Amino acid sequence: MTRKLKISPLSWPGVQGPVYRGYPLAPLTTWKIGGPAEYLAAPQDMEDVFALLWLAASRGWPAFFLGRGSNVLIADAGLPGVTLHLAKSFQKVERQADSVRVGAGVALPRLAQSLAARGQGGFEFLAGIPGTVGAAVRLNAGAHGGNLGQRLKRVWAVTPELELKELTVAEVAPGYRTSRLLHLPHWLVVEAEFVLTEETSPAVIQERRRELLEARRARQPAHPRTCGSVFKNPLEGPPAGRLIEEAGLKGRSLGAAQVSRKHANFIINRGGATAAQMEHLMADIEASVWEKFGIRLEREVVCLPQDMP
Repeated sequence: MTRKLKISPLSWPGVQGPVYRGYPLAPLTTWKIGGPAEYLAAPQDMEDVFALLWLAASRGWPAFFLGRGSNVLIADAGLPGVTLHLAKSFQKVERQADSVRVGAGVALPRLAQSLAARGQGGFEFLAGIPGTVGAAVRLNAGAHGGNLGQRLKRVWAVTPELELKELTVAEVAPGYRTSRLLHLPHWLVVEAEFVLTEETSPAVIQERRRELLEARRARQPAHPRTCGSVFKNPLEGPPAGRLIEEAGLKGRSLGAAQVSRKHANFIINRGGATAAQMEHLMADIEASVWEKFGIRLEREVVCLPQDMP
């Protein structure tokens, strides 16, 4: 949580972590867009998670989950109910014999760096992805031909019925930018286990990470207020960025929201963009690509609260 905002935490029975009322969510997202959370809670452990979800259910409140705020667009009105912010908790990175168990709040670059320092390769592609493990498992995040589903072994998630479920990789069913968990938005991923298969020297891994980061910087906008790729690449046909560019939308603006001139599958907040502007611009892109190519683009971005019925 940002320390610049002077909002006093509340005290809720059975919850150890801080809870805030009316907490601004925009600073917690990479797009820097969105209204406040009715309540924002930073659970410290599993007991806090269960207490918060029980409290939300007992009061009829919706519950939302937020990591590092990439790949998400929060409505200008903010989020009702309780938002669980896991970016500062669930930070376990525990090496086992041939696997590693990782908390949902661990940042992907930190996981890649931690494994690289131990001579464990195969996770270098995570270095430039700004999300957390929990969200990345749900979406099966990937880059440069690699994705987490290729190394996933097990996932632990808390259901709306307050059960802790252990899921195998077959039950998670990771695919291209999707998994079964993506269709269970009310299940909260709290931990994941990944298989370790590639041992090499830390220096070799670090060099590979550096090359991938340089390639990423060469292709993608350096502007800090982006959310990553906005649309999934179609399973057949050109990638989304090329379709958007060939539809003549590179540089298209709506208010302070602008399609990147460097990579058309990125939308930049030039400062002061609203969620409504972003939604309208995404809708314009979808309509233009459909009209020109007959291809329906599918969003990678999760729009809250509307994408959590």
